[in-house]
Amino acid sequence: MGRWWKLPSPRDGADDHRAPSPTRLTLVFAHWCPHCDPLSLDNAPRLAKVLGVPLRLLDIDRPAEERLADDLVREHGDWTEDYLIPQLFLERSDGSVVHLLTGVPGDPDRGTRGEWRRLFEEGPKRLRDRVPG
Repeated sequence: MGRWWKLPSPRDGADDHRAPSPTRLTLVFAHWCPHCDPLSLDNAPRLAKVLGVPLRLLDIDRPAEERLADDLVREHGDWTEDYLIPQLFLERSDGSVVHLLTGVPGDPDRGTRGEWRRLFEEGPKRLRDRVPG
């Protein structure tokens, strides 16, 4: 009689336990917003570099970009008809999107800057492994 269980081969499910890889970071912003410019426009490129992904900027004051931004925020972010900005998203190789940040109302130095600091302190591995939702 043989064994009744199968030992996994190195190739069986090799990728099953790894999070999908990040493919792009997207920042939804507006130039008139003090949480966005310069704060988020300075930090988003730095975070994209840390994660090793390209950065896409969606300016809600440009109609074509606004439609993309609205769809992204509606599906994956903090959506209301007049949603808060900035919002930051990590897109991944399996098509999933992870919402990473929404600007905090009030003084940018007290709220939104702290959210950016938290993202950098979390580190690239933990950001890559975040679960959507």
